[in-house]
Amino acid sequence: MNKRFMTLILVAVTLSAILILAIAGGRRFPLVNQTVAAVVLPIEEGINTVLHGGDSIRDFGRALLFLRNRNEFLEQENRKLREDNVDLVLLRSENKALRNLLEYKKSHKGQKLLAAKVIAGNFGDLRDAVYINVGKTDKIEKDMLVVTEDGIVGLVNDIYDNYARVILISNPECRIGVKVLRTDIKTSGVIHGIHETNNTLLMEHIAREADIKNDDIIVTNGYSGKHPKNIYVGKVLSVQMDAAGLVKEANIDPYVDLDRVEYVFVITDFVDKVNLDTYETGKKL
Repeated sequence: MNKRFMTLILVAVTLSAILILAIAGGRRFPLVNQTVAAVVLPIEEGINTVLHGGDSIRDFGRALLFLRNRNEFLEQENRKLREDNVDLVLLRSENKALRNLLEYKKSHKGQKLLAAKVIAGNFGDLRDAVYINVGKTDKIEKDMLVVTEDGIVGLVNDIYDNYARVILISNPECRIGVKVLRTDIKTSGVIHGIHETNNTLLMEHIAREADIKNDDIIVTNGYSGKHPKNIYVGKVLSVQMDAAGLVKEANIDPYVDLDRVEYVFVITDFVDKVNLDTYETGKKL
């Protein structure tokens, strides 16, 4: 054996002896105890730290997993609450619309009404039309008036088996006879949409001397016999002479929000129809 190996063995034996003496007689060798404590305790502390550190890591992992699961649960609950809130808002909106239509029906007993729902709309250049879920099977006809509780929506234009296309009053092709409610038949004209504007209407063929002014209420005149009279159309925004300077015309703001129509009535029949043969110069004989 070489000298280095023997030295290592001697050191090991000496340390072992010191450890045994420290354990066996702690009071007799305080210096030995202090030495052993200085060497052994840091080692033991390190071992305990590693062991308890492992527990802390496991506890942290469990806490993190709990928080992640809890967060997912709360997100699902929040999503469900948002969906329920949207459904509730929609339900309230539908109920309000249906209640309003019911009130209209109660106050217009002279009209035979067919309830319908808007199922689609045209866009782009054909934006001034919607589709409703009634058609030939419901016995509706071309040019029947379509209304809400606020007033006129438009006219039935194309009819299919189970649905129909309605041209809105904002459509230039939709032309309806109207009058100023304040002056009755003394101030009449024809209303239709304007290409260059969104929903503003134009009332044409108003007599030059006619009494019409801003904020006047415009309603149907019923002269055609196809539509009932006194159905609300809109309010006068401005009055001016036409391009030729011969008659007046007026810009009208429709009462119905045409961009938000959901439920409507089709007026399939009505009483008090105008018989044109009984009229002379716009008045009943």
